This record gives sequence, structure tokens and C-alpha cells, in this order.
Amino acid sequence: MKNTIYGSILIITFLASFIFLIPAVLFSAQSSYQFSPPPIPWFEFEKGQKDTRVGGTALYMTGKVDADEYSGDVKVYGLGGNIFYRNAFRDQFAFDAGASAVYASGEIGPAADMTLSLLSIPLGLEFQPIKTPEYVLILFAGFNLTWTNLSIQIDDGTDEADITMNSNIKGPQGGLQFSIKKNDFVFSPFFMMTKLSGTADVKFKENGSTVFSGSVSVPSTTAKFYGLDIVYVPANITLSSLIQQISSSGGNKGFKTYVFCLTYNFHTPGENNVQSN
Repeated sequence: MKNTIYGSILIITFLASFIFLIPAVLFSAQSSYQFSPPPIPWFEFEKGQKDTRVGGTALYMTGKVDADEYSGDVKVYGLGGNIFYRNAFRDQFAFDAGASAVYASGEIGPAADMTLSLLSIPLGLEFQPIKTPEYVLILFAGFNLTWTNLSIQIDDGTDEADITMNSNIKGPQGGLQFSIKKNDFVFSPFFMMTKLSGTADVKFKENGSTVFSGSVSVPSTTAKFYGLDIVYVPANITLSSLIQQISSSGGNKGFKTYVFCLTYNFHTPGENNVQSN
């Protein structure tokens, strides 16, 4: 029994170091028609322009956890939906806000299964210092609020344990996107960083009996994201790629998250009545 509880605590600590970064990957996703998320709704804007984006997301996370006999591969799959709004109140400045939800499940090592449900609300401000017929640069910064419900079932062949965690995490995020326009195409590499932390209510059950119930801290964790959007402007279509990499530390042996997103963006023209598409 002690070994099962010890393994459960190690797995919880491990999860707290990476799984709560999902909202930063998924829910800063903002583009017209995409297969993974760039960090902003559209590659450029003008005063008075409004963008509303709706879409769905799929994700796959892979890595390894080191928790003695509970060590092994991590494989998590998920689906989600989102809506995001941007309002450009100046030619150089825009406000954005969104809401996203996701459900994911998978395996953590040889003895544990997990399910996750999540609601995230990102808020941000965009600054567009460069906008020419050839190039666009947008800097963005904001805040992320996320509520998560996590359930883990452990069966080591001798004992069984159930863990539930309800968390509230928050933190800043920011980055930049640089777009290069070539005829009907736009190439937009981007970079983003996020740092999230918070608290979680955790309950442990061992063979049906509650052995621990209390609040724990979710440690502050920083992640970096790199991606590339290829936009076909006449059709309002964006093909994107993103890989999230979290470096190894402690029981975390390094993780990658692959995000694939399909969304559509509705434009309202700005004061100059010129749309990007």
C-alpha cells in the first residue's frame, strides 16, 4: 500500500510540472483555418477590425516519467473546442479574449490511467509595430486563467488507488509573430512563452478508502513554444505546425506536445475597409 501511495505522489508531482501547460498550447490558438495553433487570430489587423474564431483541437503528448516501479512512457490524447475574439481599437493595438475546453485521456507509465477536463480563459493585448505590404510584426502579452479536473487510476497488481485533482492555475504569457507576405501566401513563424502556477485540491483513495484529502501547490513552470503558419490568403486557409518542448527536471524526463487545430475566422473590416483576406 505504501508503495502505491508513494508512486501516486510522484505521479501527481510529475503531472503538476507539465500537464497544466496544456492551456498555453491550446488556447492561445487563434487563426482562420489551421491545423495547429499560432498565437494570434490573424497575421495582421487595422483599426476597427474584428475577428471571431471558432474551432476544434486535437492533441498528443508523449514523454517519460521516472517514479521507481511506476516509471514508463506517457501517452495522452485529447479533443477540444474554442472560441476567440479580437477587437483592434488602433492600427497598432488590439485586445483579444477567448474561452476553450478540452477533454484528454491516456496512460502514465505501466500502472496508471488518467482523464482530464479543462476550461481556459486567455486575455491579451497585441501590439503591431510593423505592417507593410511585405512584412508584419505583432508582439503579444496577456494572462491565462485555467480550471482543471484530473482523475488518475493506479493498479500495480496488488493495490488500487484513485486520485482526483481540481486545480485553479494562472499566469502570464507572451511572444511575437513575424509574417512574410509572398503573393497569395503568408509565412508566419512565431514564438511564445508562458509561466503558470496555482493550487489544487487533491483526494487519494486506496482500495476504496480515503487516505488523504487536502490542498497542494502547483509549482510554477515555464514553457517555450515555436511554430510556423503558412497562410493561403485567397481561401482564408492556414496550415500550421507547433511542437511544445518541456525540458527534463526531476521525475520529468522531457515531454513534447503536438497540437492540431481546425478553426475558421470571421472578419469584420476595419475603418479602411481593407481585409487581410
